[in-house]
Order: sequence, then structure tokens, then C-alpha cells
Amino acid sequence: MKSGFKRKLGIGLVIIGFICPIIGLGIPFLGLNSGTTAALVTFFMVGGPEIFLVLGGLLAGKEGVLIVTNRIKRFLGLPEGKYPANRTQYNIGVTLLILWFPLVILPGYVPGIFEIQFVQENLLWISIGVDLMFILAIFGFGGNQMISKLFSIVKWEEWKLPLKKK
Repeated sequence: MKSGFKRKLGIGLVIIGFICPIIGLGIPFLGLNSGTTAALVTFFMVGGPEIFLVLGGLLAGKEGVLIVTNRIKRFLGLPEGKYPANRTQYNIGVTLLILWFPLVILPGYVPGIFEIQFVQENLLWISIGVDLMFILAIFGFGGNQMISKLFSIVKWEEWKLPLKKK
């Protein structure tokens, strides 16, 4: 891989994109006013990572993104590159998805859930925890099998009606 300034800048932007959510978790502790805190947390959790990853990917190319991704996987103790999940790992991922789904849907159907004191005081942390559960289920435990299965849900495939039995 060439090590030009453009590629190094791209790799740096990809790294910033990966650590943006961690930065976002620290923003509430800076003591800023609520409007600024909300804007910064939103940027670092929602928009910032995507912007940095896209710009970094454009500058660094596929090789640069793979280098950063493999180093993060190595840091987390996961195998580099694409890998199949073993049966236990995959079942943990499915279990986390099964737990995640009602946690996301339930508050919409049970309006009183937001009136609970604990939920009101910790709504940000609960939301972040539920989101992390989803990310871990798919990318951490599910491996490429889970990603492929989820991709096949949104991929259009020609479908024919089954033949009628006589």
C-alpha cells in the first residue's frame, strides 16, 4: 500500500470515525449547556462517524479501511478479515437480537414506561446500551453469517408462486 499524505489522512479520518461514539459518550460530562450537549452528542453518535468514515474511505481507499478495521478487530480479540461465527457465538448473537427487538418496540406500546423514574434519569444510557446490544449482536457475535442473512432480507430476488398440487 502506498503511504502518501492523502492515504494517511484517510486512515486518520477512518480512525476518528470509529472513535466518534466514544467521544460522544464523554460530552455530557463536560458541563456544557443542554442545547450544546445535545447537538454534540448527536453529531458524535449519529452524523459524525458516517461523515468521517465516508471521507476517510474516499481518501484511504478500501485497503486503508481494511487496515483500520482489522486493527480494531485485533484489539477486540476478534479474528481479522471475514470469519465465520461458531455455533455458540452465533447463538449469542441471535439471543441478543431477540432481546433487542422488544426493548426497541416496547416503549412505543407502553407509554407509561417513560414515566418510570429510573428510565427518565438514565434514558440516554439505556438507549446507548440497547444500540450497542444490536451492534454487538450483528457485528461482534454474528459474524458474516448474520450480516449475509440480514442483507438477504433487503436484497430483491425473483420469486415464483409454488405450483399448485393436484
